[in-house]
Amino acid sequence: KPGVSQHTGITMDANGIITIAPGTPAGTYTYPYTICEKLNPTNCDTATATVVVTAAIIDAADDTPTPINGYVGGSTVSVLDNDELNGKKVDLTEVNFTPGKAPHTGITMDADGIITIAPGTPAGTYKYEYTICEKLNPTNCDTANATVVVTAAIIDAADDTPTAINGYVGGRTPSVLDNDELNGKKVDLTEV
Repeated sequence: KPGVSQHTGITMDANGIITIAPGTPAGTYTYPYTICEKLNPTNCDTATATVVVTAAIIDAADDTPTPINGYVGGSTVSVLDNDELNGKKVDLTEVNFTPGKAPHTGITMDADGIITIAPGTPAGTYKYEYTICEKLNPTNCDTANATVVVTAAIIDAADDTPTAINGYVGGRTPSVLDNDELNGKKVDLTEV
């Protein structure tokens, strides 16, 4: 005869089989039961089954998104794309997602795990930490790092061969900057 379960998700049938329902929080649960002899119904003994329910495996995997040009900025794919809960891609309805401290004011991570690099972010390699925790078992967490590489704009100072100048009278060449580029556009003296 089953006793009283400690949790509604844990039940015992008449054959003594204990069933753990999906969504049962991790923990150690006790389930008392009693057996009595049919011939002598008052000849009974009570025991306790101890059931250990484990949390799902949670895995926040480190990320190395495609480098982003800091001159124009851009965004990464979600850092959650390679993270798993119980062997399946994480679902934001089942985990709490917490971005860490931004490594630079021009780098942010949104609630979906997408990292945005603002235009004008200096080149460098930045680590951005984040944590995912299972909602069912809030202490079941894992932390990972996204390593974001911000590249510098392509700068091209092209060689110059201006028209020859008569040294007797002197003269001026066009600006040597006329054929130079920063990030595919003519250089601007406010940027170089």
